[in-house]
Amino acid sequence: DCVMLSGETAKGNYPKESVTIMHETCLLAEVAIPYVNAFDELRRLAPIPVPTTESCAMAAVSASLEQNAGAILVLSTSGNTARLISKYRPVCPIIMVSRNSRATRYSHLYRGVWPFHYPEQKPDFKQVSWQEDVDKRLRWGIKHAIDLGILTKGDPVVTVQGWRGGMGHTNTLRIVPAEPEDLGLDLEA
Repeated sequence: DCVMLSGETAKGNYPKESVTIMHETCLLAEVAIPYVNAFDELRRLAPIPVPTTESCAMAAVSASLEQNAGAILVLSTSGNTARLISKYRPVCPIIMVSRNSRATRYSHLYRGVWPFHYPEQKPDFKQVSWQEDVDKRLRWGIKHAIDLGILTKGDPVVTVQGWRGGMGHTNTLRIVPAEPEDLGLDLEA
């Protein structure tokens, strides 16, 4: 979702004031939404069977409400998973981490999505494990979200990812603390 000002308003005598009023109006409208009721209604209206990626999006929003999560962090190639999560109107922000610069640009149009372009190239998975790369991107996204004030250190974060690279493989959901140094996955414990 987005709000756009017309050319006449944006180029008029009071462009800053117009944007400020529009911003305040949007904030008031967001506060008035009964998120849990809206989520339940949207979930009820989804045609059965629901595709796997959309099921994961629904589960992520549900978990974010139940955990009072600081954010939902999604690793996405195309931005489709972030779009589907946005469709179900979570209360918390959606942080999308993607290597695809085009997907991050388009994702600015989805409600509640904070797209981050991950600058590192995809590693050679013969040398680096898939999960190691996933955790590195999750830590990077959490760190940047904390630095921007989107997340507070220690908040629960619902993460959504694929079981392997590419589009159409989203099926994994985890809940981790917003701790860039430690995702709470100590394999030695």
